[in-house]
Amino acid sequence: MTAFEIIPFILFLVVIGTAIAERINVPHPLVLVVTGLIVGFIPGIPNWHPPSDLVLPLFLPPILFAAARLISWEDIQNNKSEISSLSILLVIASTIVIGVILAWIVPGMPLSASLVLGAIISPTDAIASTSILNRMRIPKHIIRSLEVESLFNDAVSIVLYNMGLMFVFMGAINLLHAGESMLIVGLGGIAVGLMFSYFTSLIVKEFLTESENELPIIMSVILAYVSYLFADRIGVSGVLAVVAAGLFHKRTEKTIKARTRLSEKSVWDTLIFFLNGLIFIVIGMQFPNFLGKVNYLPIGQLILFSTITVLSLILLRFIWVLATNLLVNSLSRLRKHPTKRYVFSWREVLISSWSGMRGLVSLALALALPIMLPDTTPFPYRDLIIFLTIIAILFTLLVQGLTLPYLVKLLKSEKSDAAFIKESSKIYRRLTKEAIQHIDQLDAGEHICSENAKKLVNNYYANRLLQFKVTYETECDTHEVGHEAEALLSKILNYERNRLHEMRFHGEVSEEVYIRILSKIDRDEVGFASYK
Repeated sequence: MTAFEIIPFILFLVVIGTAIAERINVPHPLVLVVTGLIVGFIPGIPNWHPPSDLVLPLFLPPILFAAARLISWEDIQNNKSEISSLSILLVIASTIVIGVILAWIVPGMPLSASLVLGAIISPTDAIASTSILNRMRIPKHIIRSLEVESLFNDAVSIVLYNMGLMFVFMGAINLLHAGESMLIVGLGGIAVGLMFSYFTSLIVKEFLTESENELPIIMSVILAYVSYLFADRIGVSGVLAVVAAGLFHKRTEKTIKARTRLSEKSVWDTLIFFLNGLIFIVIGMQFPNFLGKVNYLPIGQLILFSTITVLSLILLRFIWVLATNLLVNSLSRLRKHPTKRYVFSWREVLISSWSGMRGLVSLALALALPIMLPDTTPFPYRDLIIFLTIIAILFTLLVQGLTLPYLVKLLKSEKSDAAFIKESSKIYRRLTKEAIQHIDQLDAGEHICSENAKKLVNNYYANRLLQFKVTYETECDTHEVGHEAEALLSKILNYERNRLHEMRFHGEVSEEVYIRILSKIDRDEVGFASYK
């Protein structure tokens, strides 16, 4: 089975695994990893090894770009301490601590190679943890903190990874020069991302503002890849280039038509779903292969090395998150004008600490390790490094992922988004009322249909205001009212669809009319869901 044949097979597993996950009410990343493990152990099924030099350029740009589009500058401002502490300092600390420990316990393993392993497994991946936490009653600022942390720690880990490779190749490294290089690489990447995003916004504004086709969507995908590839080619951070491009690209979204903007969201959601699904399947499939490559080591040593690696990651993160939260809390009390940053409770510290799962970047960096050094000698402990990386990914995804919901329930963490919901409903109602007033101010014009069109729009906003009153001005739970109304409407619209299908079957309507009316019913259902 060739790579061309096995990729559709893996994507088929993504669909089946996700469907099973929804049926058993388990986060889909966990089911997909287990699916990959099962497939990897089945004899006769070839194990797909993605080309090491294509893993990062193929998967990382769209995933980071999509994540950056959901983050605002306000989120970055509110999470500055997380970015500096968790995305930078914790990644550096994890690299050093794990490197030193493994160089000490693994016989003959050079410090340079163990530091490379530390850099590989130091960045967190928020995809799995947020997919779990979004299903729980968790304050939004915890999820947002994890997303912002994951967005920036990839760049730091890749820089440390490259520094570790230089250490392996040359046998020494100048820390002062390395620190300067890290700063230049980071700022250069941000500059590249902003430059490409700016020029893309000019193209969209000049040529694509009135476009109702897929061209603006294609431009956003091109922007993600071009930003990363160009930055990587000139030796600066491709990760920060994509993040900067994604953050700036949000400024152009309001210039394109609403229909295109909605289509863009659907395209990106579908693309990221399949890329992430492919990654989780591949993570599981890689384990049996590299388990066989380290069978020269006693099983007791493999268990020891794996246990120490995983425990070091978990304990260091817990200590770091706790210490950072205590420090920020103390500094906030000393200030006359406290910042808008959220201070975690002890429950939230535990949840955040246990949410440090590993994923795409760790796997990609491990698989990208060179097989040979410049002097043609094998890369030291390459197979063991990849094996321990996969162990860290599997443990954090499966063990932490499966126990995280129970931890949340045990700690009785309560969702505190009442203020967010209240503010959203208040702004939405205000916009609705102002829109109604603005309609009355518009000149109806001389067209015969103008008054009728005005009445139609007025009725739309009146219904929106009535829907708001029913949903938000009741003593019932807002989400419960919305879900009940959506379920009721779904039943009614399904009745309409069935009747329409019967009419087509009996020849009462043509195929063209059938498709047109069915599309309108679908839009009605989607439009109603947007009110919730």
